[in-house]
Amino acid sequence: MIYSPRKNPLILLSILMLLIFSCTKLDSKRSFSEKIAEVKRLRALERNIEASDSTLIYIEQIQKIIDSDKNLPDSLYIENVFRKGVYHYKKQALDSASYYYHKTVDLVKGPNTRDRNLIYFWNTWILDRSQDRLANVIDVAKKFVKISDEKKHAYGLTIAYNFLEVSYFVLGNYEQAWYYNKKGLEAAKASNNMDMYVVAGNSKARMLYNHFNKKQEAFAFLDSLQVVKTTKKDTRRQYLRQYGTLSFADKNYKKAIKYYDSVIALTKEIESGKNYNLLEGYNNLAESYIELKEYELAERYLDTVSTIIDENSFTEYVSFYNELRFRVNYGKGNSEESLLEEYKALIDRQNKLHEEKIDEELESLKRANEQEKITTAEKNASEQRNIIFISLSVLLGLLVIIVYLFYRQRRLKFQKQDLQMQQRLLRSQMNPHFTFNILSVIQHQVKENQEKAVNYLLKFSRLLRLILENSLHNYVQIEDELESLRKYLELQLIRFPKKFDYTITLENFEEDEFLFIPPMLMQPFIENSIEHGFLGIDYKGNIDIKLRLEDKFIACTIEDNGIGIKETNNTYKKSVSTKLISKFINKTTKSNVQIQNKTNTDASNSGVLVKFLIPYKFSQDD
Repeated sequence: MIYSPRKNPLILLSILMLLIFSCTKLDSKRSFSEKIAEVKRLRALERNIEASDSTLIYIEQIQKIIDSDKNLPDSLYIENVFRKGVYHYKKQALDSASYYYHKTVDLVKGPNTRDRNLIYFWNTWILDRSQDRLANVIDVAKKFVKISDEKKHAYGLTIAYNFLEVSYFVLGNYEQAWYYNKKGLEAAKASNNMDMYVVAGNSKARMLYNHFNKKQEAFAFLDSLQVVKTTKKDTRRQYLRQYGTLSFADKNYKKAIKYYDSVIALTKEIESGKNYNLLEGYNNLAESYIELKEYELAERYLDTVSTIIDENSFTEYVSFYNELRFRVNYGKGNSEESLLEEYKALIDRQNKLHEEKIDEELESLKRANEQEKITTAEKNASEQRNIIFISLSVLLGLLVIIVYLFYRQRRLKFQKQDLQMQQRLLRSQMNPHFTFNILSVIQHQVKENQEKAVNYLLKFSRLLRLILENSLHNYVQIEDELESLRKYLELQLIRFPKKFDYTITLENFEEDEFLFIPPMLMQPFIENSIEHGFLGIDYKGNIDIKLRLEDKFIACTIEDNGIGIKETNNTYKKSVSTKLISKFINKTTKSNVQIQNKTNTDASNSGVLVKFLIPYKFSQDD
């Protein structure tokens, strides 16, 4: 009979107890210096390999040594916690990485006596900033400021003040942003860090121009930065870009072009091949030439942009390129047919890039899965060859690998399903029928009123941009989702003018709160009301959308006064998108979508009532 440890807990427990006892005995016999040497040896091994299960094993072995002797310095424990964060960051488990990074900085006590502490804070700032957790950035930066001496740690304080300035600026608190900008300039001077001085100076000029309406003072300060000697070419590039941006805002387009040209030339020196700074630079040049009505030159730079764009390009840069391309065609006086063909081509290009991005992520998951299987097979073979000498260790290692692979396989499966769900939702979201109806309305407006046609096209472009951007994330801020919903309803009102009214009510929270929900859950039900519920009615339709914040979910109610669900319009419950959403809601909230005729409860009341729960989080990747 073969005994399986998973089916025989007593055997597994006995093995684990034996291993723990053996490790404890070995650790107790080591001297203080031997433990320090062993920690350094394991740390070197851990740093020299990619993030894998072996990395975590080394980290855990170090932790056992630290736990065995309270006389070991606290810095070893802090560093080990940080290395756990690094491991999870490399594995793209960002929530776990954030937990260990924050635990690391919480363990650092004042006063700040180690240069290594800046590395801990820096990694925490970068991760929080990438996830738009600005409150966390501010708290951590303020702690660094509090425990650091202004003279000894001027360099680190320069960085901390920069993160504080940027965070408050994004939050719209310009007074605080201005205060920390001033502190950052002082710290940069004290540390003789002229690169950071110029970076902070760029921010000062931007705030002077945009938020304090001191335009001459802004340009005068930028001019004063001309003579500052910096060591990095990218610092010079940022300075030239800022000067070009403010010149453009000042409507001095020729001067802006001069600086944008310099930005591109310097970018080519710094980086080779495709890069996002070049894409941004050429977009800025094209926009400046459009303002000067030099459309041929603008088109030339946009053609260059088209060779740089790929599936990894920033969505906002690609959307801006599409908008500029349309403006060039319109400015050159192309026919309405040409404008519509160009715009449809832009839509197809964005959809293609989005699909390529998803396919690339799926392929990466597949390769990771295959590589994991190969690695596992090699480890198993190696362990079998040495089973006579290290039988107990092999048994424990196999158990860890089995558990890890089981978890890994499940996670990859769910990630793949999630990406496929997003892709299918996106394709079913803006159906071709709605798209071409809107384009037909716009084509008619081109003949009747070109100014209105351009306005409608821009609205349609912004709606598509919002939907594409939101579909790239599992969760989006509720403010962004409601904005895309309103733009969708406004475009439907272009198709059906005065056909219906709508209201969006938030009962116990504000729209700009940091609440994140899955995108594109409400739109298909609203589309059903417009396309089927209001079909053939001789009165004005009305759609009421209500959202109420609860403990774990947001309760959503969508109510219309249309004809209700009948045999002639039973597509209300059978559409692909509503089926997908119903499955998603059931999986995430353990509840069902309720769709009912209002006549079932009140014969004098027509229409449909839809109720469902929406999961929410407090950050995009929480």
